[in-house]
Amino acid sequence: MKKYLSATLLLVISLSACAQQSNQSKYKLPDGKIVTADRLDSVNKAWGSRGYLMKHDDSAPDVIAVSPMTDEFLQKQAEEKASLDALINKPAPDFILTDLAGKKWKLNGLKGKTVVLNFWFTTCPACIQEMPELNELAKSYKNASVVFLALGRNDAKEIKRFLTVHPFNYTHLQNADAVGDLYKINSFPTSMVIDPQGVIRFVQIGGRNISQQIVAAINKIDNK
Repeated sequence: MKKYLSATLLLVISLSACAQQSNQSKYKLPDGKIVTADRLDSVNKAWGSRGYLMKHDDSAPDVIAVSPMTDEFLQKQAEEKASLDALINKPAPDFILTDLAGKKWKLNGLKGKTVVLNFWFTTCPACIQEMPELNELAKSYKNASVVFLALGRNDAKEIKRFLTVHPFNYTHLQNADAVGDLYKINSFPTSMVIDPQGVIRFVQIGGRNISQQIVAAINKIDNK
């Protein structure tokens, strides 16, 4: 991944997502003050209600640094979205990754099926927030020819430990950073839908109603 993602990750996250985070998480303001998730709404209002940035440090997994939203970050997000949008209607780059049981998955080996990808990592608050919605989505396609793959930045041990607390019912592929580079992933979570011919038809960086958007993309593929 890009250098700034190797140690920390900037995230835009909705207030509703923050409200649903674990009570164990602590949020550190620029002045060093620590607040809980239920205080973030007041913090955001004090900063002008523009939203805010979150930065996670792997050395302190229960502390998330929070700072005011910046124009520079919004511009960067717009550029990243444009880069991802450029992948739509292009062949999906092939990859080989290993699941939590040691089985290898090759994307090109799934031709003939619709494939839904989710790029995530275990300490990503926005990723955790959307998981219940994605679980219902995967359940609704249980008997269909749609494959749901979660491409985690973490290794199998970390993902297995995470899943004991936060169910995420996709097929989990570990150590996916190199594939994230291949797909130009710089923000998490990011979802993609790939059609049975191996062409990317949908890309979305998190966001509300993600399952509805994925369903619409799958239906569009099915109706072609």
